[in-house]
Amino acid sequence: MKMKKYILSMAFAGALIGISSCDVLDVAPTDSFTDEAVWGDLALAETYLNNCYLSVESESAEISRFSSLTDEVHQMHTYWTEHALDGTLGPDYPYFAIGYGSGKYDMWSYYYGAIKNVNYFLEHIDDVPAETEEFMKWRSDLKGQGYFLRAYFYHMLYALYGRVVLVNHTHELDSEFTETRADLDEVGNYIVSQCDSAAMYLPAVYSSEDDLGRATKGAALALKGRVLLYMASPLFGSPSSEKWQKAADANKAVIDLGVYSLQAVSSSDDYANLFLDPKNPEVIFERLYDTQYKVTANNLSFLMQAPCGTGSGFGGWCAMVPTLELVDRFQCADGTDYEIGAANEIPWNDREIRLKANVLLDGEQWGYGADRRNVEYFLPAEDGVVAGLDSRYGPAYWNATLTGFCMRKFLDPNYDTNGTQSNNTPWFILRLAEVYLNYAECQLELGNTAEALKYINMTRERALLPPAVGKDIRAEYEQERLIELCFEGQRWFDLRRWKKLEEVYSHPRYSMTIWKYKDGSKLYVRETEPIRTMTFAGEKNYWMPVPRTENEKAPQIDLLPYE
Repeated sequence: MKMKKYILSMAFAGALIGISSCDVLDVAPTDSFTDEAVWGDLALAETYLNNCYLSVESESAEISRFSSLTDEVHQMHTYWTEHALDGTLGPDYPYFAIGYGSGKYDMWSYYYGAIKNVNYFLEHIDDVPAETEEFMKWRSDLKGQGYFLRAYFYHMLYALYGRVVLVNHTHELDSEFTETRADLDEVGNYIVSQCDSAAMYLPAVYSSEDDLGRATKGAALALKGRVLLYMASPLFGSPSSEKWQKAADANKAVIDLGVYSLQAVSSSDDYANLFLDPKNPEVIFERLYDTQYKVTANNLSFLMQAPCGTGSGFGGWCAMVPTLELVDRFQCADGTDYEIGAANEIPWNDREIRLKANVLLDGEQWGYGADRRNVEYFLPAEDGVVAGLDSRYGPAYWNATLTGFCMRKFLDPNYDTNGTQSNNTPWFILRLAEVYLNYAECQLELGNTAEALKYINMTRERALLPPAVGKDIRAEYEQERLIELCFEGQRWFDLRRWKKLEEVYSHPRYSMTIWKYKDGSKLYVRETEPIRTMTFAGEKNYWMPVPRTENEKAPQIDLLPYE
């Protein structure tokens, strides 16, 4: 079972087509596989499944990200994210899109396409011969992965649309489609059942490193814990102690596996490096990349995040820049909240290590090899001062940051952007820190403050911060979740499930301008003119709109809450 060989390097086409041999020559095609061949050989069946993994989207492969729909990130080139930010979401083209790219444009069609492929796999995997105990174990692992992928794709639809159509089989071309959107609890319970099925088949760990990146029992249990957390949250129905307890038990089951651990760090660089290591011991499920620009899609972290100036490690579009509001939320090293100081004070001195690990600040060292230098976002405050290389007066001013910051998280300082190989930084989809925080939220809702604090403080103490004390436990929890999971695409879903998105959208986004003088001193000016205001157009904006085309094809698929 060579995961790297197949998932990361092999394009598998033709399995769905089922092309038969030519009537004249009666020879097998050399550029595709027949259904009979695929479902007659476990290796080919595995390759089909590997192709299904490619529909697991990572934010690093997208030109738009969920984090840009929150107070974390300002996306300079909006790429249709404006529909969510301006309250113009709707079922008609292009208002059902929240970004550019396969996983952000028509997400309804994208994820149902992925589900169709997995359904086809699960319908056939039991037919694949497995005559030895080793092959039966192999087939069992593949079946578990299929259940996990179906659960994962449905979890994305559930998180986005809430009520969705549950389809667990493929349809014939001439069959009648009568399914309707199921209610919220039915969808959530279905996903949980798929996670349970996956966990029943999957191993806690694989014996071979070649299987790195495949779904495991821990991945199935962690996904179940996330879905149950959603089910217990206000947006998804009526919260209850029973729902919170189920979510707590599911997340604790991941912890009790004893497979995962938080890796200790001693500096900002150590913390930043956690997100570059595919073998990080806290990773539960991740999307991997190779270095050869193949079928796994490109990792666009450097293009979207890096400062715009010259040099290897630079040349970015600054399309995803941290907001001033987020930078202000990182605490001081002593665990107290940051308080805005005088304009001549460097605002990121004596702050917690996660600030410099997540945000690339003016004056910090960056770049690869001989191109390593100080990042320069500053503007000239007087004649004789040359504008910073990465500033809006610099050589690539059109791509310079609009907020005064760039995103460091997910950028590898050892990657040569002038080289011939692609960036292979992984994308973590499920990790132990999230599970700890999920469990803490459940305990918080159940009234178990001490247990909640215990797990909140596991991530705080890993970040070298003193423990939270529970003075305002809900605020402390939300603070820790924001910072620990920042830029990972979780906050938009959190704000929606808490029904707090409207509150966040009521605050405009602002920027910082850095002015440099001849003597090298700088002023850090907080601009009063917002760079972006957001609009929340009522409760319906908590859900993504189903495209009208789906209703036109199948009128029983309603367009609520939009129509």
